[in-house]
Amino acid sequence: MSETMPAGAAGTAGGLSAARAVIARELGREELARLHAENPWLDAAAVVGSLAIFLALPWQLATRSIADPLWWLFLVLQGNMIMVLTMVSHDVFTHRKWLPPRLRWAVSTVLTWPAQLRPSAYDEHHLVHHRTLGTAQDPERYKHGLDTRLRRILFATPAMLVQHVLMIREIARTAAEHAAAPEEGDPRQVAARTAFETKVRLAILAAVIGIALWDWRLVVFGYVLPFVLVLPVLNTIRLVLEHYDLDASNPFWVGTFYRTGPLTRTMFWWIGGDCHVVHHFYANIPWYRLPRAIRLIRPILLRHGVHEHRSLAHLLLDWFAARRRHWSVPGAAQPVAVPATGPAGAAPPS
Repeated sequence: MSETMPAGAAGTAGGLSAARAVIARELGREELARLHAENPWLDAAAVVGSLAIFLALPWQLATRSIADPLWWLFLVLQGNMIMVLTMVSHDVFTHRKWLPPRLRWAVSTVLTWPAQLRPSAYDEHHLVHHRTLGTAQDPERYKHGLDTRLRRILFATPAMLVQHVLMIREIARTAAEHAAAPEEGDPRQVAARTAFETKVRLAILAAVIGIALWDWRLVVFGYVLPFVLVLPVLNTIRLVLEHYDLDASNPFWVGTFYRTGPLTRTMFWWIGGDCHVVHHFYANIPWYRLPRAIRLIRPILLRHGVHEHRSLAHLLLDWFAARRRHWSVPGAAQPVAVPATGPAGAAPPS
């Protein structure tokens, strides 16, 4: 039987702490501590490994023929890596603040440059999103503008770049409204970080121009085409897997509870579907602890009426057919009855 939520707990932002308290009581302090345990070797492997793949693929794309099926595979993979780099930075640096400040600023700038994001602005924008999820103050409310079939189709094409520019402006506006990120506090340090990032970004741009002058194919085939052709499609899937579902009357239903598998978890670096829902309850759980966290938290969410999606194709069809708005729930969603046998054994693992 579901635990009764306290009065006034309904509503996504206001009820999130109450829902988190229910989850914490079921899991216990020791289990939560295990889920938050960090492994610096795995964090380093994620940062170095993702960068190594991103930097290695342009050579393959520049030297192989487009008639080679592997060329198309590498094109898709490189577009995916642009997203993965940002998601690695999001996990390791935005939330968990790994590494000393200046080193963290430098590496996060390198990781987010391919997506053309400035990490200081992104961090503040994203943390505001966590604090105001599902409310009128949520900076991601601009996604409601994707409300017709045509707009949703265009968003998955190179036309998405227009929206990307608007998104970057929205991120900058949010950062300006919230003058200092929680970690810095001192406006002088915020200014120092911004100036430092600018220098790193200019150095990266100079390196990219130099590479293009040496061999233009490395930049055009290795970066521009994946950014323009592949990233919009994958970014649309990411959007659907994050907050297409959201029920303001149910503080446990904070995102699209899609049951991810090995492929979708790796492609979206443990930040889509069920991973994203758990992330909004405990943002500092490292990516390598999320599979266990999902196994433990999934039965609790199901008992509280969160609908679990099993078909990505059905979710995407729902999206592109514009059957419902962003931040809504599927009409067929019904509470799933789960035996109350405890958080670990109430359902098969994801």
